[in-house]
Amino acid sequence: MNRSSTSKTCTRHLFMLLLGSMVSLCCLFNVILLLNLDNANIMHNHNNNEKDNYNQKSSQTETTSVPSLRNRRTTTTTTTTKKLSFGDEDYTEKLKRSMMPYSNVSTAAYRHSFWAGFCNQYMMFVGLIILAKQNNYSQLLVESIRWKDTYGTNLQIRHDVFFDVVHWNSYYPNLPRIVTHNEDLLPDVSISGSDMSPRIKWKAMPMENSSRPYFVGEKQTSAVHAYLNYDKKVSKKSMERFSFEIDIMKDAFQPHPEIQAIIRGFLHGLNGNKGSDFMVLHARIEPDMQKHSRCLDLKVVSFQHIIRMLEAEFVDPPVSTVIVILNRELLEKEVENVRNNNNTLAEENLNVLNHILAQGLWGGRVKVIEAGSKLAIESKHGIYSKYSTLTGSIINFFMALQANIFVGTEVSSYSLALVKSRFFRNKHDNYFYVPQGLKMATPLDATDPPVFAC
Repeated sequence: MNRSSTSKTCTRHLFMLLLGSMVSLCCLFNVILLLNLDNANIMHNHNNNEKDNYNQKSSQTETTSVPSLRNRRTTTTTTTTKKLSFGDEDYTEKLKRSMMPYSNVSTAAYRHSFWAGFCNQYMMFVGLIILAKQNNYSQLLVESIRWKDTYGTNLQIRHDVFFDVVHWNSYYPNLPRIVTHNEDLLPDVSISGSDMSPRIKWKAMPMENSSRPYFVGEKQTSAVHAYLNYDKKVSKKSMERFSFEIDIMKDAFQPHPEIQAIIRGFLHGLNGNKGSDFMVLHARIEPDMQKHSRCLDLKVVSFQHIIRMLEAEFVDPPVSTVIVILNRELLEKEVENVRNNNNTLAEENLNVLNHILAQGLWGGRVKVIEAGSKLAIESKHGIYSKYSTLTGSIINFFMALQANIFVGTEVSSYSLALVKSRFFRNKHDNYFYVPQGLKMATPLDATDPPVFAC
């Protein structure tokens, strides 16, 4: 064989070797590509399955009875299925989730709305819960629970605007859930009006024929009478106090988180941003209390008299700050009309209020401030500054629950509700002012809080 033939043969062999290597590489590349595609499909199917499990779990949570959120927050699981968790969501989303009605429990709507001052409305609210529990209603329509901004706008505003429903619903089933209307689950009513102030329209007439939802509260006074009758029986030891009422007083009933933030900010600012020990004085001296005809032997409507009793009871200042609770607006309106009604006591009370705000108490050693409606207005909150009267009452109430000392009057349902709640929170430094001086409202050996009787 000559050199030319040998060269051609070598070239042919080299070409075939290279071609074979390229084919092998292409096959290897295709195998790798197929493996990647298979892995991608496996992951896609796994994610879809997990998503389906999550959606199924979400659907079950929204339409069936589930354990309370309080229990679910402390439950651990080893499954890979994603559980609903509210911890990473903002409050609006939490609220939406929390108020979805369950389909397999009974729901009721309140026929009426609340009226009068905050604590009278509070009694109506607790009375509504009593009626719901007596009739085994597991859920209440939030659109039917409306609080009145009495002495302010006088509008009826839905419950979840002012109160923490997410926290409340975590006490289910000991407390009925508060839920929003769902047309499919609750077709016997429709909702009209604004989101802030909704109205319930009953489709089934008479209402007794309704079951989705049932109605609760035959008369305008049904709820408040349910509370007063229950409270009277408890005070006479003819029945035991309901555990759900203790839950309400101790923790379940809380203001909306945004109102809580207003309160926290205010209390943090006491005493130069260092926090402070403080007393809350509920001075029920407004003109309507002057005219109140019951329990005259317990009434004190002179602000100067109350201040003297306070400084006589505590020779040395017991706190560094006193927060005064009263309705300044009512007092000022009365003073403006003093020439027409000759109510000189209202003018004197207003002067005393302005004096102690400027000069303090105990010789200026204790600062005196107002909160309530003033705080709601100064917050410039889009809702709470508008409904400042009701918001102010809520702020004062929940601030007073935290006070080192509370001083009020047993002629007022507001004072009694505060003393009662403080008693179940183990805060026993509570006093009533009476014509003879201050008296302990909740002695350390007391087994029950006092009862409102005026």
